[in-house]
Amino acid sequence: MTNVAIVSPDHSLEPVDKVIAEHDFGVQFHKYIYKKMTDIDEIYQDCKGKCDVIFFSGELGYHYIKNKFPDIRIPCTFTAYEPIDVLSILLQFKIEHPATPLNRVFCDFLTSTNNYMGIRHYIKKEDCPYFFEDTHYDYRHITATAKKLWDEGKIDYILSRSINNLKRLDELHIPYVAVFPSEDMIVKSIRSAMNELRLNQIEQKDELTILIRLPFGEDIEQEEQEYREATVYKMLADYRKDNHVHFSITQGFNQFEIHARMETGTFEIDRIRPILLKMKKELGFAFRIGAGVSSSKERSRYFAEHALMEANRYGRNDAFFVGEEGKVTGPLSSDTQLMYNYSNEKALNFSRENGINETNILKLISMFEQNDKQIISSHELSTILGITPRSASRILAKLLDLNIIRLTENDVQDKSVRQGRPTHYYNFNLIEFRNALM
Repeated sequence: MTNVAIVSPDHSLEPVDKVIAEHDFGVQFHKYIYKKMTDIDEIYQDCKGKCDVIFFSGELGYHYIKNKFPDIRIPCTFTAYEPIDVLSILLQFKIEHPATPLNRVFCDFLTSTNNYMGIRHYIKKEDCPYFFEDTHYDYRHITATAKKLWDEGKIDYILSRSINNLKRLDELHIPYVAVFPSEDMIVKSIRSAMNELRLNQIEQKDELTILIRLPFGEDIEQEEQEYREATVYKMLADYRKDNHVHFSITQGFNQFEIHARMETGTFEIDRIRPILLKMKKELGFAFRIGAGVSSSKERSRYFAEHALMEANRYGRNDAFFVGEEGKVTGPLSSDTQLMYNYSNEKALNFSRENGINETNILKLISMFEQNDKQIISSHELSTILGITPRSASRILAKLLDLNIIRLTENDVQDKSVRQGRPTHYYNFNLIEFRNALM
């Protein structure tokens, strides 16, 4: 019989317990309660020998275990919200609190990792609630964000899914509405996890999800939007037919989702490049692509959303990829593809302390790992990072001040005779770079 670990804060276990008691899933459940995130370490050690799936009542525990144990082999899932669920939560809040605008509310469960559940597609930007923007998704950072917004007078309420954090909000005297997943959501999430596990046990496959987004500005007319969407759909359908490949195409507002299944371990990133290069060559408008691969469709889409966020940060027509280990690879059109991971706490702390964008620091580390003897200029760095040459020069100047990089020998010798604004070239200081960032 399949064994499923149910991992939940104490207050969230009751609705999950009710679902387990009233529905026959054909599995054996093992219940675990955590009071703080580090309790999950011990829970995982106990689960390893006896559980086939770890099911979390919410995203916080799921994110924690995936970041703490990136090589985890036990399938993990959580009670997933859909956009319609979030919209119904916001509607219910407006019914109960008609005097409070949504832009005076902080939703701690709408994060960059779940792409804010697409709420910006349905609500005008100026009317949207505050989202959780920090990459560190845990109780401490959620509380810090809530307190900052409250102290600055920007919010009147918090919509919180972080049930274990409510006591802290009480202590801070911040009004909140606790958000619990519905019974249908819990049933659907558990059944989905069980179905995927059984399917994988029968036939081991990898799931590939590719998200293509068309950024529409306010100046883009409806006819032009329709034209762009139709153009991309036709290109994808033609590519599928001409190359005799099989994948599904699902169209949403300004976004397409491609899904395919393949033999485990056979996916190669280069398989995305042909359609990417075709789009870069033939499309005369902006697009962003994120791709993800996992043993489950849910996680492959989760990784694709991460990759799409990287493409949005990069700000150019290109694609990024995130795999099971959580590493970001891209841009995929480049012959030199960087690989980096947001779990590098040392690098993230360095970026905050020195005012350098964390993604740019992580990409620099990838450059270092690929060739620690390479020569760097602001022009080359701006191309690789997708930033302006001026921004690249500021980063290099900061790293030079910190002795993490140095001017090349020729640059030092020629510095006194150059006129105007010369191009400087740099090398990594190997020991200093490792000590500071790795």
